[in-house]
Amino acid sequence: MKHPVVRFILILASFAALVIFTRDGIMPQVYDFVSSDAMLVDSDDLGDLQALTDDSDLTRAAHAHCNTLIQEEYGSDYTLSMPQQALNIWDIGAHDYVVNGEANISIDNGASIAKKYVCRIKFDEGNATDIDNWSLYDISGLDDIEES
Repeated sequence: MKHPVVRFILILASFAALVIFTRDGIMPQVYDFVSSDAMLVDSDDLGDLQALTDDSDLTRAAHAHCNTLIQEEYGSDYTLSMPQQALNIWDIGAHDYVVNGEANISIDNGASIAKKYVCRIKFDEGNATDIDNWSLYDISGLDDIEES
């Protein structure tokens, strides 16, 4: 009878030792590594939590390229007109931009709707006006056009 109880106590003691070792031995090392310079992106672009109010070459190019990519993705099914100015643009660091804009969409039945979109795009390097120097992460907000 004592044999199963001893096993259970050994399992509990092993589990407790594992938890304590992880909490006190491994996790401090993980926290030190995560807070070290090894986890920082080495970039001259630090980003900003506020929407950008300046109109730079990169923000204009990010907006223009998002509009071009939206036209490529949805332009065969709908007639889209894109404003010259984005609603907001955020520089989230490392030359990544989040563009919030609005597209006016004409549907086959003649109706026209305005849909807001969000586009996340990254400038890689080179000439900012060349779309090949940008990487698109995602476009959202336009997937449900027909439901509107």
